[in-house]
Amino acid sequence: MKYLLYVTMVICLFSCKKEALETYQGKDGVSFFAYTYQQLNTTAVRSYSFALQSTEKTRDTMYIPLRLTGKLSDRPRTVLLKTADGTTATSGVDFELKEAIIPPGVYLFNYPLVLINSVGMASHVYRIVLEPAETKDFTLGTFGQTPGNDEITEENFRYLKVDVTSQYIEPAYWDNLLTDFGEFSAVKYKFMVKVLGITDFSFEKIGSDGLLNFPVTLRNALAAYEAANGPLLDEKGQQISFP
Repeated sequence: MKYLLYVTMVICLFSCKKEALETYQGKDGVSFFAYTYQQLNTTAVRSYSFALQSTEKTRDTMYIPLRLTGKLSDRPRTVLLKTADGTTATSGVDFELKEAIIPPGVYLFNYPLVLINSVGMASHVYRIVLEPAETKDFTLGTFGQTPGNDEITEENFRYLKVDVTSQYIEPAYWDNLLTDFGEFSAVKYKFMVKVLGITDFSFEKIGSDGLLNFPVTLRNALAAYEAANGPLLDEKGQQISFP
């Protein structure tokens, strides 16, 4: 009797171990990804303007960070985005969504969203609301915040909003620049682009050195402009200044 009980226990233990070693066999997931401090989550809006580029463009590519959940793969896989409710831009006219190939062995990937400088963008701001589409390789991934490296919170989310135009519009990150550059205006932005030769003033691009040094450069350039031309006024008739 004791022998039979021992054999039964061994069989059960072996079965439990075998069950524990089984791996998930369903589809892997994909979601949008950002660090929380970037403020690119599902409630935020990314913006792009052809007017703010250093050279004239008929189309450009915005790279959208994606996170893959599930198993890493040793083969290439296909990912695709689709539009969701709230989209006012027209596919094939204002933007293009195509299948992209994800290389083997990666869990973060930048999806290439192609933006087209359409005629309507001269007088309109179009919105593209994106979400991951199901493919033969992926379904919707997991969503929410998780602690990342160096205590930086990471966030996975389902929807991403992109506003695109060829007008001068306030970038989504401008709230972070108010202390160093002041209130946004189209004329001010044009002046900054002309003086500094760059179009992206996000912290990720200019860093702490830019926040410290660029306002000094701009104040000096503005003083030289005013000495030669008088005050520089924005589109509302307000005088341009830098803190």
